[in-house]
Amino acid sequence: MIGRLLPWSTGTGPWNMALDEALLLSYEQGKAPPTLRFYGWDPPALSLGCFQQPLNEEQQRRFRLAGVDWVKRPTGGRAVFHEDELTYALVAGEREGFTGPVLADYQKIGLGFKRGFALLGLTVELAPGARQAKGLLSQACFAAPSWSELTCQGRKLVGSAQLRHGKALLQHGSILLSFNPWFWREVWAEAPAAEKNGGLARKVIGLREALGRLPARSDVIAALCQGLSEELGIEWQEGDLSAEELSLAARLRAEKYTSADWNNRRGRKGLFGDGRNAVQAEEASG
Repeated sequence: MIGRLLPWSTGTGPWNMALDEALLLSYEQGKAPPTLRFYGWDPPALSLGCFQQPLNEEQQRRFRLAGVDWVKRPTGGRAVFHEDELTYALVAGEREGFTGPVLADYQKIGLGFKRGFALLGLTVELAPGARQAKGLLSQACFAAPSWSELTCQGRKLVGSAQLRHGKALLQHGSILLSFNPWFWREVWAEAPAAEKNGGLARKVIGLREALGRLPARSDVIAALCQGLSEELGIEWQEGDLSAEELSLAARLRAEKYTSADWNNRRGRKGLFGDGRNAVQAEEASG
């Protein structure tokens, strides 16, 4: 089975989310193969799960002063600050064996990444179940691992969230390269002193710390692609976006992901204009 691996890119929060939704719709309509992409965020951004409360006016003011972008994801889960990391988006579906239930599909993808990290010399584990984070930092994805998310030395390395639409799925994930608590201390600025002074840092680990070095980005991506290939039976071949996907992503960015209507809402109602949503995905996301 052949899948498409898109080249590394960086984008704003709205562009990244618009492109990922465009890829999902393209796959679901039979216009594209299963697709994997790794990307970064410029400027640094906070993404919120689509069920989370939007930022209030004071938070938005602090974000603007700090030069931090923010956007609502189409996927569920909790808040992720994207800075020094590899973000991935995987689009696939029933044709590739993702027939559910949700937790089983999470596990398949998690096992693929586990194989990939092993190729880098890193032993990681799949979290056995969701743990409830406490306190005001409970809104942060990396405050606690959820089902089949990857941990190293008991600390969270990868946070994931999923959206199921029809017979297709989109899974987002953030792979930390390093963790800098400045955002949670200085910008989020809602946590009590004990949490601001390292509570979250004790719960997360970046790839640099876990390995004692940071491999080249291309080497990390190659290893993770190989691990996913071995687990999912998908051979990832380099490919490009279609003109139709680029056009759809541009429209979604302009009409949806930069709009107050989307970013200030709570929930997926009207996500695709037809009322369908991703049942159960919120329960299995971090």
